[in-house]
Amino acid sequence: MKHQTIRACSIWRALEVVGDVPVLLILEQAFLGRHLFGEFVEETGIARSVVSNRLARLVEADVLQKPLKLRGGYRLSEKGRELFPVALMILRWQHSWTEEERGFKVMLLHRDCGKVTVPLASCGHCHEQIDPRAVSWQPGPGLSQVTPEYGRRRMPNATSERASKLMVDSVIELFGDRWATLVIRACFTGIHRFDEIQRDTLMASNILSGRIERLLAQGIIKAVPYSAHQDRFEYRLTAKGRDLYPVLLALLQWGDRWFADEQGPPLLLTHESCGQPLRLQAKCSACAANLDIGNTAFDL
Repeated sequence: MKHQTIRACSIWRALEVVGDVPVLLILEQAFLGRHLFGEFVEETGIARSVVSNRLARLVEADVLQKPLKLRGGYRLSEKGRELFPVALMILRWQHSWTEEERGFKVMLLHRDCGKVTVPLASCGHCHEQIDPRAVSWQPGPGLSQVTPEYGRRRMPNATSERASKLMVDSVIELFGDRWATLVIRACFTGIHRFDEIQRDTLMASNILSGRIERLLAQGIIKAVPYSAHQDRFEYRLTAKGRDLYPVLLALLQWGDRWFADEQGPPLLLTHESCGQPLRLQAKCSACAANLDIGNTAFDL
């Protein structure tokens, strides 16, 4: 029997590596400067066995490395360091939507200008801030199909005081769940009705219903009636949901960089405001210069 498949853009490929709650928590700590196994356990509140398993996965995926001179320690590889724009875009979204809920702030210092900054999601060509409604897309030469697997990934127990202090706490459930992220991807690509989303993702109806209910409760999407029947809805992104676009774009660029084959990227994006291929660049809100892992520092 022929297996059903879904389109595997670079977001999907990136989530195969990082679309897991413990992985995201560990990467957060790596970006905050943690290196040691004990630090990852203490700061995330995740069981030692889970931390050990995910660290091994990240080393196997060449996101983290274990230098011989750093006994028991881990360093971000080039591949891992290039995930930094994802962390910046998550921080940007947190600042806009959940800062008051968290009880603490993650401050980002831009060393070049010496000021605290909020990352801006800008077009690398025209430097205008990116609005997903001004972006068009078309299939790229590397577009392929994959057979989805409905494996579940458990949420960690984040009840400790330390484990509640997470840079990605309010979006971690979303990006730690590949299926919820595929619902968001569908909405961004003009797919809004339940049956259409189901065809695009091949999710079982009960799983898709659960993801939609969660996204509605989080205020990421809203239900809009599309016929005289009150039980027929389209699911549209709210302003809060649309503002997740830079996170998805950063994931897509990382996936293109590390997983696109020789044919090219699976998806081609155009920034309609300037007519150029869309390339995300994180900019400093204070001086408008580029932000990267080398010229920034975090302060909790």
